[in-house]
Amino acid sequence: MPEAIDALFVPFYSNIDRWHNDSGRDFEYPSLSRTRATLEALSDDLFMKDEVDLVMDGKLYDFSRFLSWVRHDTTAEYERYEPFTLTLLAGTYYLSLLPRYGFSVRIANAVNRERLEDLGRRYDPRFILLSTTLLFDAAERESVPLAIRQLRRQWPDAVIVLGGLMLVSYEKNLPRPYFLDQLRNYGADAYVVSPRGETPLLEILRRGSFEALLADPSIPCTYLLSGGDVIEPPRTPEKPLEMRDSYVRWSQLPQTDHLYHTVHMRTARSCAFQCAFCEYPVNQGPLTLMPVETVDRELSELQSLGKVRSLIFTDDTFNVPLGRFKELLKVLAKYEFEWYSFYRPQYADQDTAKWMKEAHCKAVFAGLESADDQVLKNMNKVAKVDQYKRGIEQLKKQGIHVHANFIVGFPGETEESAEKIVHFLDEMEIPFCTVCTWVYIPSTPIGERAREFGIEGMGIEWKHNTMDSRQAQNLARRIVAEQKYSVHNAVRGEAWSEFLLYANGFSVDDVSLAVSTFNRFLGRDVDENEIRSSAEYAALRATLDRHPMPRPGE
Repeated sequence: MPEAIDALFVPFYSNIDRWHNDSGRDFEYPSLSRTRATLEALSDDLFMKDEVDLVMDGKLYDFSRFLSWVRHDTTAEYERYEPFTLTLLAGTYYLSLLPRYGFSVRIANAVNRERLEDLGRRYDPRFILLSTTLLFDAAERESVPLAIRQLRRQWPDAVIVLGGLMLVSYEKNLPRPYFLDQLRNYGADAYVVSPRGETPLLEILRRGSFEALLADPSIPCTYLLSGGDVIEPPRTPEKPLEMRDSYVRWSQLPQTDHLYHTVHMRTARSCAFQCAFCEYPVNQGPLTLMPVETVDRELSELQSLGKVRSLIFTDDTFNVPLGRFKELLKVLAKYEFEWYSFYRPQYADQDTAKWMKEAHCKAVFAGLESADDQVLKNMNKVAKVDQYKRGIEQLKKQGIHVHANFIVGFPGETEESAEKIVHFLDEMEIPFCTVCTWVYIPSTPIGERAREFGIEGMGIEWKHNTMDSRQAQNLARRIVAEQKYSVHNAVRGEAWSEFLLYANGFSVDDVSLAVSTFNRFLGRDVDENEIRSSAEYAALRATLDRHPMPRPGE
């Protein structure tokens, strides 16, 4: 008999049928139109999209499936190389939080259609809690409705609750009628549209049934869908939980079989900065910090489990405020966890970089965004290029790897300013980069200056006084081709894919080989034998053999 529980939390749901699968189970072929569209996108000016897929003998492979194919001669082991099968923060957070309020909850860390039957034998939930934060709905519009249909097919009597930051962004940026239509299209029963959402979710679970929710639709931030009608919530704001009380009690988790040897962790909500292109602080509100002593307590509990050796901090700016960061480094140095984080390199001096190394920092994601001081000023990055250079040099001296992110096409960008990225990458010899084009989100701070910069359009299609999105795409592609040192990483998960490999013993050269081999065969329908006969394939296979990676939960 399946275990009766109040809630099953799903932090990530993957539409595996987007790609080729060799699982041996029932599967649906990826659509021919998607394969053709991918080839077209990879071979023309749309190359610089957020995710890239490889096409081999007419079949689609993402990076994780490609590595599985190289190492195991099948895509069936792709989860070993999938950055979203790490222990994600949202699921573990609610696995820790909800039992403290009397609710039984289990987590299914990374779910897809093939896992549902097994989960159905294990659990009988009253509520299914699905996060949208990592669903990338804009890239695959049917991903959310498909996930909900598949979940409902397995648990027809469960109440499906959708939450996550994607909903928060859509509520802010879409015209109201279109946003409500989106909720209808998704097909969930309830939607918690909040960057936090703990108190609305607790009240939903207290109600115990969808009928009770409909009887009194007064929960803040919670939309209900009934018979095609969207019932909107009152304007009452939710009361957030204090950060000091919302850390993960690792030693008290009712379930640990979801734990990978690398887990996500946070020490703050929101960001200390207000970058003009970024909606994160707009959606999250003011920066809220977890007390350093609370972080210490959480790390102590995590260490006591004896299963985890690496941490990925999800704080948007882990090293700011600088004084607090130095206190965090003292705490981290007490433990043996290696760790990765988002990082502002303009604040890296000699001492701080040395302390980071002593505290077991392995690599960082640096959102540099531009190599031009005027564009950085337009972005409100509160940084100059020379500061970036000094900080990155200090990190390199300590052997801390850097992944640099750049945005091409922000208002004020010119061909000359964008080309500076090439010289920056070559001069600094940064091992990995992602060069993407600006995405215009009206709710971000730059939206208030739309008239000043002549901004028109939205999302990936826009124009302004100095550039349009097509020009930016061309420039981004050219920058990647012209720079000589950095490996461009636009695979699913980007820097997280690097962190996953590092955490499994890969060197920076090993990771470079993996990503560059994948990149080499993009942009055309490549023959399997061509890949197998290449020197890169042989070297990558040998590298993967040296570093066997576990399945999630092993």
